[in-house]
Amino acid sequence: MPINSINIVTELALWLLFFGITFSNSATEIFAITIVALFIVKRALLKNFKPPKTPINLILYAICAIVFITFLRSAYFSESARGFIRIVKFILLFFALVEFFSEDEKRMKKALWAIMAVACFTFLNGIFQSVYGFDILRHHRINDLDYLRRINVSFIHSNDFGGYIILVLPLTFCFLCSRLKREQRIFLALNFLLGAYCLFRTSSRSAWLGFLIGLVVYFFFYKKKLSIFMPLAAVLFIIFSPHGFDRIKSLFAPEHNTVWERTELWKGTWEMVKVHPFFGFGINTFSQYFHIFKPKEYLDLRYTHNSYLQMWSEIGIFGLLAYLGLIFTILAGTLRGMREKLKTGFYGFMLLGAITGYIAFLIQSGLDTNLFSLVLTTLFWVMTAYIVSLNKFFEEKY
Repeated sequence: MPINSINIVTELALWLLFFGITFSNSATEIFAITIVALFIVKRALLKNFKPPKTPINLILYAICAIVFITFLRSAYFSESARGFIRIVKFILLFFALVEFFSEDEKRMKKALWAIMAVACFTFLNGIFQSVYGFDILRHHRINDLDYLRRINVSFIHSNDFGGYIILVLPLTFCFLCSRLKREQRIFLALNFLLGAYCLFRTSSRSAWLGFLIGLVVYFFFYKKKLSIFMPLAAVLFIIFSPHGFDRIKSLFAPEHNTVWERTELWKGTWEMVKVHPFFGFGINTFSQYFHIFKPKEYLDLRYTHNSYLQMWSEIGIFGLLAYLGLIFTILAGTLRGMREKLKTGFYGFMLLGAITGYIAFLIQSGLDTNLFSLVLTTLFWVMTAYIVSLNKFFEEKY
């Protein structure tokens, strides 16, 4: 297969992956694996198996090594084997996309518009669900017993939909770039309004918090004077909207609410961490052990609703520190000189929007299960590759 044909199929698979993430685990797996397979074939044809050079390569190798050690120590071979293979797949997906984007800078622009097109359809689907009670793609129905009528479109839960929104929504802020065509700016501005409405209708407080912090970051670099005003305006909008104040007030309710639930989950997970703090119980084994350590008052079995604490329980403190090191390296490299990058035009706005969504997503992950959702984790690694590729572009061009 000629290299050019591989690139064309890779591009198609990436656009389909953006769409698959919004409604199907299977589609997400198929298109992600397709991109990885094409990357391997391309490297074989070129007789070059050396991965693209990025600032996080050594950290990625360390993550692989640590996860492999936890796999060898695990008492649940099949579960940990799947977890290890998943990590390797994500890292290969990262390398495949970094190479894909780095070969032609125009692909990063096309990726933005593909993400925005899929997001627009997804947001419209969310509005459709809020009106008719079910989404278009999977016919997921709103829970009739939920007085908030939270929307989730084709995602498993409203919080997952919130995680998707806050990761991609800041990219719509590219409408602030004066160098875009008028119709492009209008499309992005309308997309922002659709996404903001859907974010509110998810009633996901963890997503709200992540997005508010993201707003502070964005406007700190775009226009520092607005970095306080914009989040304040968003908070007032939530408080004075129907059920918005109730959602905030319920955080302090004495009865068993989601705050109590998360506290119980964190207590149980912390007990797991104390038993194996350094290498954890093994990748992908949380569900196998949590019932042993959960508080007696908590009767359910769920993920921790703190991705980092759960990660610690599975792959230990060394694995967690490696992940945090990856995140810190990307954030530091991206935010350094951000105001100067913005002056370059569209690519600067793309980078600031991408890193803002990244930060918002990571904030929510501290209160939810984002990094243990197949579709959201896949999107996280895609955006990691996107941000790293944009940073490489600035290093090479400026």
